[in-house]
Amino acid sequence: MMNEILALLKAHGYSRVSLSVQKANYAAKMYQKIGFEIIGENEEEYIMVYCL
Repeated sequence: MMNEILALLKAHGYSRVSLSVQKANYAAKMYQKIGFEIIGENEEEYIMVYCL
């Protein structure tokens, strides 16, 4: 489903997507596996970006 959302955003002209996810959330690893990169963090969260 995430790949479909990313493709839709790209088709609408977006060049990148960002999100924040709590470090304890298992989804953080999933986001990294599909290509999101950690660009910042605080005590509880990662800030991640995916270039479309």
